Amino acid sequence: MTAENLCQSQLQSLYAEGIEGCHMEFAEYNLLCVILHSSNNRDLVSSMSRLSSEAKRDNVVRYTLAVRAAVTSGNYVMFFRLFKTAPNLNTCLMDLYVEKMRFKAVCCISRSYRPTLHVSYIAQVLGFSSGASDNDEKDSDGLEECIEWLKAHDTSPIADNNGEMQLNAECKRKSDLEGFGVLTFGRS
Repeated sequence: MTAENLCQSQLQSLYAEGIEGCHMEFAEYNLLCVILHSSNNRDLVSSMSRLSSEAKRDNVVRYTLAVRAAVTSGNYVMFFRLFKTAPNLNTCLMDLYVEKMRFKAVCCISRSYRPTLHVSYIAQVLGFSSGASDNDEKDSDGLEECIEWLKAHDTSPIADNNGEMQLNAECKRKSDLEGFGVLTFGRS
């Protein structure tokens, strides 16, 4: 039995004994764990079928179902918007999936925006910065974090004539490691 199943079983026992709890919050955590960390679609369908009608109307559970839609459709823009507005402790659970979603997103946008791509756009789309003009210091930190993330993944952002950082967006998938590739950018 996995730790997740053990926790859910323990919660069910406590609820059965009449101990008050946060049913909706833990239902959403369970659902989010299945969505992000299980490749078994049967587990997801089973978890969703166990939701009460009250839970299905709950805003936080509906938020979790929106995360599911973003993940299953590969909508990285929506995923990172939801990540930034995550209620309760959802950010902690989603944080474990961020790296994988960033890899998928960078490969997708690099194919779409060849030959170069502004790093500030990448930072905004991948959740490093907000893109809001009133948050310049935070966005600057996000841009630097994005540049470091790109460099850590063997890319070399370069400054254009205006001093804005650009990424050579020729993405090649070198190998597959457990479902997502190690990506390289730039000319071979």
